[in-house]
Amino acid sequence: MPNTELYRRQNPALFPGAAGRTDLSRLGGSEIQVWEGTAVFSVCRSMFLRTRLENWIKASRSAGAAPLLKELYGFEEEAHLDDAMLLLQQGDDFIYVHQGAKSVREYGKVFRGVQLSSIPGNMSLSLRRHYNAAAYDMRPRYMQFRTDFSGRHVRWERIVLPLVSDQKLTTKFLLLYSEPLDDKLEILQAAFDRSPIGMVAAAKTIGEEKALEDAAILLVNNRACSMLGMEEDSIPVSTVRDLRAWVQNVRKWEQIGEPKTTSGKTIIGFRDKEKAKTITVVIEPIEHFVIFHLLD
Repeated sequence: MPNTELYRRQNPALFPGAAGRTDLSRLGGSEIQVWEGTAVFSVCRSMFLRTRLENWIKASRSAGAAPLLKELYGFEEEAHLDDAMLLLQQGDDFIYVHQGAKSVREYGKVFRGVQLSSIPGNMSLSLRRHYNAAAYDMRPRYMQFRTDFSGRHVRWERIVLPLVSDQKLTTKFLLLYSEPLDDKLEILQAAFDRSPIGMVAAAKTIGEEKALEDAAILLVNNRACSMLGMEEDSIPVSTVRDLRAWVQNVRKWEQIGEPKTTSGKTIIGFRDKEKAKTITVVIEPIEHFVIFHLLD
């Protein structure tokens, strides 16, 4: 990271030694990992979070102490309040006094006005401990953790920046910035694409008069493309009707017997004469979607 070593040399009190991971707390299958010191720059993935930490270091170097809340805003932090959460220390607890709109969208939960200790689960206990440590020594912390309250993201990274209201340390704050490390949609997409089972996903068309034939094809994974003889970068079907026509007229699969229905799923057998094998297609409705599983 450019200038990181310069910061370390000019601010030895901010980065004593080459501090690495300071804690690993396992919380019922999930975990929080915490780093401080120069090691943060080697593990933090987000350039946005690194920049927030660099700005804190600049403000701290200028003040010769922990930055004042108003001073940190002098480094154009105002433009990023939508991404931030601000916690006010109250005894050994913290209260969320600000949560930006983007943070609300990303987490899918509003924390404004909530005390950290009132949030159920072991996660809040561990976070309180780490936050109190940061407020005590007034040094930033970098965290990686899992959470189950976000509908989209699995793991997060977070920078914790301690601030004060005045030079007498009358009131202490923690300014938090978080970025997702994983995206559930990306994980599901990767699992879908790499599945050894052929899979085709379609979305039902809204309207009672619309039949399954009208459902729009959304995704065809690699295995299904291979089984159906399609190019992965150019799917030649756009509806289930097109898919049926492709199976019958292009691949020339012959249906074996009548479809069977079990547990809400429809099972149809086909014979692929060209490859001399039998294909089983399982049609599974899931809410407004339909998944076709192709098994050979």
